[in-house]
Amino acid sequence: MKCRMVVAFLLILVVLVPFSAFGCGGGNGDKVTITVGFLTDFTGPGGPAIAKLYPVIQDLVKYYNGEELIRDAKVQLITYDTRMDPARYVPGYDWLRERGAKVILTSVPGVADTAKPFAERDGIPIFSFLHSKAMMEPPGAEWVFSVTIPSGPEVKTLLNWVSENHWDYTNGIPKIGFYDWNTSDGVDRKAAIDEYCQAHPGKFNLVGSFLTPSGAMNPVGEVEKLKNCDYIYTQSIQATYFIKIYRDSGYQAQLLGSATTFGFYEFYQTMLGWERLDGLIITMVVPFWEEENPAVTLIKEFIDRYRPGKSPEAMGASYWGALTQTQAMFEILRQAVEEVGADNLTGRAVRDVAVTYSLDYEGLPKYRFTETVRYLVQETAVFEFSAQTRGLIRLSEWLSFVQ
Repeated sequence: MKCRMVVAFLLILVVLVPFSAFGCGGGNGDKVTITVGFLTDFTGPGGPAIAKLYPVIQDLVKYYNGEELIRDAKVQLITYDTRMDPARYVPGYDWLRERGAKVILTSVPGVADTAKPFAERDGIPIFSFLHSKAMMEPPGAEWVFSVTIPSGPEVKTLLNWVSENHWDYTNGIPKIGFYDWNTSDGVDRKAAIDEYCQAHPGKFNLVGSFLTPSGAMNPVGEVEKLKNCDYIYTQSIQATYFIKIYRDSGYQAQLLGSATTFGFYEFYQTMLGWERLDGLIITMVVPFWEEENPAVTLIKEFIDRYRPGKSPEAMGASYWGALTQTQAMFEILRQAVEEVGADNLTGRAVRDVAVTYSLDYEGLPKYRFTETVRYLVQETAVFEFSAQTRGLIRLSEWLSFVQ
């Protein structure tokens, strides 16, 4: 078998050339097993998105193992289902640790917040698909990395874009409301909209910002309190219940949402239909699959290779949106092994590489970790759901965050 290496940039391309820096295919001797734990929600409220997200992690394992990109090592993926039950977060973390996880990846709100002191104790980095202020507060914060976008700045950036590009102020100051579940992510978003409206009284009048218990599916009271708004920010899976009740009650506010909302793209279509979705404005951390740019081409090539015959839409928004961000964790693992060797890999070595990771590639937002910046995605763009195109329409270029 010829030796091969991946060229171009760090984003998992399938263009391979001879003379690998990583060693010849086939390898010599036994490989060291690097265990990656995935602490997630397969059977709880987040299940619809995770069913689409999990395959991208599996495909990245196939890619890194098949191309032998991590020298003298292979990756083993193990999982634990939290069912989105906070009582299972620490037992799930312990279950993965006891089975040798060198790093833990999570997609559940509150896991990184809860497990970070144990991660510090055990020297196990946690990579989260969500971000909250609580994740980044000591003790243990130095072991936590968010592979997505910071919730507070994401909200403020969208509100700023709306005020400058969407609302006609000859109609007065718009009334805005907020609804979310009472998770750490929801708390951060509520604080952000409260802070933005207080700091910019001439841009929005805040009617109310409401949190309900996680898993609440009938926010009738909150709908009624916000029925006369011009804008309402609500996001993720919980927004489907709110939007359905709101639109079916005949209320007409412009709806706003987050990048997390895109992960439930298919669920939204099933639950709401395009008539209710039309005009929903969200932030995004990846380009949409119908756009033409280098990043879209590369992601499609990856899907063609590992899911032949499947379109990006068929694979799902969670797969599409998580591919580049999840790959960052695998690339950090690869670089850590390059530095210390597979036999010597520790969580500390992974952490030390993670704080130096960056990526700047055409078609994607800027990616960066540092000792003090622990969210990977440094920019966002604004997109709109369109019933006419039955897809998303880009409304902005990549935007720097409003803090």
